[in-house]
Amino acid sequence: MGRRVTKRRKSKFLSQKKFLVLEGLFILLILFFFFGGIFLLYQIKELDKKYSLLEIKYKKTLSQYYNQKKEMNQIHDITSVEDIDKSIESIKSKYFQNIKALEDEILAGKSNKKIAYLTFDDGPYFNTYKVLDILDQYHVKATFFTISMNGEYCFDNKSENCFSLYKEYVKRGHTIANHTYTHAIRGGLYSSVDSFMDAVVRQEEHIKNQTGGYITNILRFPGGSAQSKDLKGPIIDKLRERGYGWVDWTAEDGDGKGIASWDEGWNKFTSSINDNIEVILFHDYNRITTEILPSAITYLQENGYQIYPLFYDSHMIQK
Repeated sequence: MGRRVTKRRKSKFLSQKKFLVLEGLFILLILFFFFGGIFLLYQIKELDKKYSLLEIKYKKTLSQYYNQKKEMNQIHDITSVEDIDKSIESIKSKYFQNIKALEDEILAGKSNKKIAYLTFDDGPYFNTYKVLDILDQYHVKATFFTISMNGEYCFDNKSENCFSLYKEYVKRGHTIANHTYTHAIRGGLYSSVDSFMDAVVRQEEHIKNQTGGYITNILRFPGGSAQSKDLKGPIIDKLRERGYGWVDWTAEDGDGKGIASWDEGWNKFTSSINDNIEVILFHDYNRITTEILPSAITYLQENGYQIYPLFYDSHMIQK
């Protein structure tokens, strides 16, 4: 009996011991997971911090990369623009060389072709936009002898800015020429060589400023070279020193003195077309001239004239 009781007690003790061991292991396991979880959360937070720092650094580096790339692209674009400018100048040079060669043949009697140079004085005006659109419609390039006495806002539409037209001339492929800044025929322009040249230089600088650097070397005397009278020779000497050539005109519709009707302007224009090379005077403020212009272009083309913009080496430019 005693042995059985002792065995039972021993068995019970062992069971309790096993339970306590298991309980201890379970508690240890819980503690392991608990503290392990806390440690893991701590590690995750640390990793988050490191990731956030890396992300910030990455974004900063990426931003620097794209900024550098943009700068490089801008440099490339500038180079491309410069290359395009050089290409355009080369094309223009060859274009004018070909016209000059045609002039040589015409003047030597070796060609039955004819040339007309359309020129427009005293702009820019708001009406100039209509003139430009007509020229575009007929794929014709012309020469615009510009002044600035009208001011920044269009003389014929004060709500519009006309200085913006300078870039429009260049954009559409026309020749910009100098007609002096003031055009003040009766306001002191021809009082001396210096007063005339001051007006020339002011307009030259104005053209450069408004176009971003366009250089003109062609001039028309306001009212024609005869207006300069005794000063003509000395003025031409000064123009020559500054690299300018000058030109009057050989044909016109009379709009500078005022024309009363379409028929009057048309008859004046057609009767003045006589030479194989013509420099035609129009004014881009005149609405009758604007109405005549499409018919004038067609008339010239049907009578064998090729229409070009003026250029410095043309025989029509006096130097």
